[in-house]
Amino acid sequence: MSNLKEIADSIINKNFDKALKLCEIYQNEKNKYIILNFKGAIYLSQNNFEDAEFNFLESLKENEKFVEPLNNLLQLYLRKNDFKKLLFYAKKLIEIDKLNPSYNYKLGYALEQNNKIEEAIECYKNCINFDGKDKLKALNNVGVLYSKLEKENLANQYYLDALKIDPNNTFIINNLLSNYLELRDEKNSDIFYEKAKNIDQNIIYFLYNKAEYLIQKKKIDEAIEILENNKNKDLKFFIKLIKINFLIGKKDKAENLLDEFQKIELNNPEYFQFLGMRYLFQGNFEAGWKYYEYRYSKLKSFFNEIKEWQGENINQKSIVVYSEQGLGDTIQFSKFLIPLLKLSKNVTFLVQKNLINIFKKDIPNLKILTKENIGDERFDFKISLGSLLKFFYKEKIDHNLLIDIGKNDLSNLPIKYFNKDKLNIGIAWSGSFKGPNEPYRSIPLEALSKIFSLDINYYCLQKEIWQRDLFKFEKTKITNLGNYSLSDMVPIILNLDLVISSDTSILHLAASLNKETWGLLNLHPDWRWGAFNDKHPYKSLKLFQQKAFDRWDDVEQEIYENLKKKINSK
Repeated sequence: MSNLKEIADSIINKNFDKALKLCEIYQNEKNKYIILNFKGAIYLSQNNFEDAEFNFLESLKENEKFVEPLNNLLQLYLRKNDFKKLLFYAKKLIEIDKLNPSYNYKLGYALEQNNKIEEAIECYKNCINFDGKDKLKALNNVGVLYSKLEKENLANQYYLDALKIDPNNTFIINNLLSNYLELRDEKNSDIFYEKAKNIDQNIIYFLYNKAEYLIQKKKIDEAIEILENNKNKDLKFFIKLIKINFLIGKKDKAENLLDEFQKIELNNPEYFQFLGMRYLFQGNFEAGWKYYEYRYSKLKSFFNEIKEWQGENINQKSIVVYSEQGLGDTIQFSKFLIPLLKLSKNVTFLVQKNLINIFKKDIPNLKILTKENIGDERFDFKISLGSLLKFFYKEKIDHNLLIDIGKNDLSNLPIKYFNKDKLNIGIAWSGSFKGPNEPYRSIPLEALSKIFSLDINYYCLQKEIWQRDLFKFEKTKITNLGNYSLSDMVPIILNLDLVISSDTSILHLAASLNKETWGLLNLHPDWRWGAFNDKHPYKSLKLFQQKAFDRWDDVEQEIYENLKKKINSK
């Protein structure tokens, strides 16, 4: 054993030539597998991956239960970014001892690198059941992965458990701050922002969250200063800076930043997507659709083996159209399936689960499914729903004939009827608090206080009520119908006199049902409203738009005056 220690000491001291000579001297049949692992470790230290791999594998041939070469192979494949082999040998490691927390951590990491998120989470959880060096890392990693799955509340449970082990861990504090900002949880955002102040103010991963926090606190100038100072250090600062300047109405500044961004990142997909949305907003559709397609770079691959439709003859071909944006986008753009159905007799439309029941089921040549129940279906072509617009945006489609407007019966719901003595108005003032643009396009309930003084029956149609609005909501006489599914919303909306909504799925659903709808838009709305303005595709929709950033008083007054006229005419 002293001979082996001498070799190990030589490796530790980086005397690799001596270590290799000692390996040759001391190797025998009994210790061959150990010596081979030593030689592999020497070559790995010298970045000689080929010889390192050979010796580690030879060591395993001699003793397949020897853990050291397995651990070393994991290091090697991690340094080579060979994640498939990393996973293969991590599984070999766990076969030796399934309960070992360290082995579970390593397998979890290998699974994570192979984008097997759910499996990785389970392995990390196996570490959490044991006290040890990997427990803290495993708790943090579970939190990170749940955040990736957009399960921020669940992620936070693991982060908070991690803080019990290390209360001052800056990474975990920052991760909690990031999640609470994402959830628009003002109370906890404040708490962890205060904790995060102890983080080095020059650390980039905290500064981005600091900027986001200041934006949510309406301290726009302070946020812009942080973004401006760090825009050349990390592209997400630059992108956020462009977005916020557009949103606050500083279009010239945003345009200049776009030009600057393009010079730095000539081929960056984010730039081209920005460019596409800018052209679309201006009504320059030919250029807009070309650049808007760069959003594909951020999409998860879908049906990789299927050819993308580029306008070919599909008379005798099948095509699958898949949703890749929000619920409102799916509702609005689904009407572009109508001209597609003239070109193909075999169209499959994949929609989000909570939308499946709002569409008609008996449309000729159209099959409507979710990704979960697609089964073994095979297709000749594929295209995203958003990409249909580049082929059919000139089509005159007055109404979305796919939406099932026959569902006007309330008998299956607890609400049997609405009081017809008064106006019955549905309202949705904010969307999902996790939406990237929600802080700007959603309206604080307080900003609509004046309209609630009118003698009208109001019904809340939105699913989520933000923390900032809870107190005000409880003080109003708004009846909450937000827990109903979107398919149940169809008969509810059809039985109302009017729907008032910010730019949410409720707006698109109501307008698609040809119900009188008033849309509330922020200063710089989505491109679809900029291009169309008063020529938007919904006949029953009237738009009310902010005149200044973060000011809704003009919109509130205009809505108030229009509602008074409506009451008088009833």
